[in-house]
Amino acid sequence: MTALVLGHDEELATWAEKSGVGPFQRPLTAIGVSDKDNKIMAVAIYNNYRHDSDIEVSFVAATPRWATQGNIRAILSYPFVQLGVKRLSAITTKKNKRCRKLLIGLGFKQEGVHPYAGEDGATAITYGLYSEPAQKWVGQDG
Repeated sequence: MTALVLGHDEELATWAEKSGVGPFQRPLTAIGVSDKDNKIMAVAIYNNYRHDSDIEVSFVAATPRWATQGNIRAILSYPFVQLGVKRLSAITTKKNKRCRKLLIGLGFKQEGVHPYAGEDGATAITYGLYSEPAQKWVGQDG
């Protein structure tokens, strides 16, 4: 069984940054997923909020077991239901095949390929998830 961790933005961001992802631009909001022993399994970091229309998400996970339907629903409800954004943006490196597979599985569409834009000159890939396709997860009208 998993539980959402809310209201601990800095602690969750620090956990994510210690895993080698980031640093993340502040201000940010973080939603964590913990296991039955209260050990963090994954964190979704939201930052770069742009004019009520877009926010960026970064997923950092210690295990893929965090990705239950209920956890995904909660994590995607924050930007689309609570903030009311029209799109959710994500950027990852071309070599991060696990993350790219997750994003596509969630309904994100690849939007661009950016040579040398990632850490250490890696190729970065941008993805977007729009409010209409996200309704599959959040169950609300856009």
